[in-house]
Amino acid sequence: MMKKIKGRCLCGGVSFEVVNAFDKLFFCSCEQCRQITGSAFASNLFVTAAGFLWLGGVEDIVNYQVPGRDISKSFCRVCGSGVPWSSADGSKMIIPAGFLSGEPEVFERIRIFAAEQPSWALGFEQVNSHAGFPG
Repeated sequence: MMKKIKGRCLCGGVSFEVVNAFDKLFFCSCEQCRQITGSAFASNLFVTAAGFLWLGGVEDIVNYQVPGRDISKSFCRVCGSGVPWSSADGSKMIIPAGFLSGEPEVFERIRIFAAEQPSWALGFEQVNSHAGFPG
């Protein structure tokens, strides 16, 4: 029996479950992923469409297709959280890793488009860390 993991948007309206066995976790620093996330990189997991099931809120999903590219952004129309979306051929689902309710089981982690990573995003290992907001 395959373990499953659930995910949901910030407001809880959009939810899903997926088989918790991912070959790769991609950290993408391409310009489009940085614009889509507003961060230094996107953290995306890929799974076959057969291993993915929407549990609720599909009617609240809005999709934006980047013109001329095989890149899209799906989000909850209520809270704006990025949600999973289908690959162009429908064979895979792309899942923002931060959307999951637990730890994904990942075989390999890969940085892609590292040449496009902005200089302000370098050296995170050396940055001061705090468990919450600093006092």
